[in-house]
Amino acid sequence: MPSEEGREVLRLLAAKKIDAEQAYRLLLALGDVPKAAGKDARDSTSFADAEPRMKFGANVAGKVLRIKISEGGKQKVNMSIPLSLARLGRVAGLSRMVGRFGIDLRDLARDISSVGKVVDIADEDGDRVEIYVE
Repeated sequence: MPSEEGREVLRLLAAKKIDAEQAYRLLLALGDVPKAAGKDARDSTSFADAEPRMKFGANVAGKVLRIKISEGGKQKVNMSIPLSLARLGRVAGLSRMVGRFGIDLRDLARDISSVGKVVDIADEDGDRVEIYVE
């Protein structure tokens, strides 16, 4: 049974936001699929033999990153994503949206160690980004 983060990976795959190889690597990194014990019918460069790029500490489990983006005073984005996915930088389009405010979502997610408000940026045009860890 996949974890909540694993189910989010599967939802992203179903929505075609990520491909099967990306989904497998994410699920492998989350520990939701077993690592291949040996060589199988695929060649050694297959994603099934790949090591996860990151190891996640216990402080990531169950935490979500809530991101709210407003433009001109109107809310455009209000979403929650598993912190582990944000740390991998695998959320389509979101990195680009917060990047306009000078925020590197992947680096930010890696540096988070506690819950609460992480970022609150507003400009004179009424554009605002708020990022929380819950």
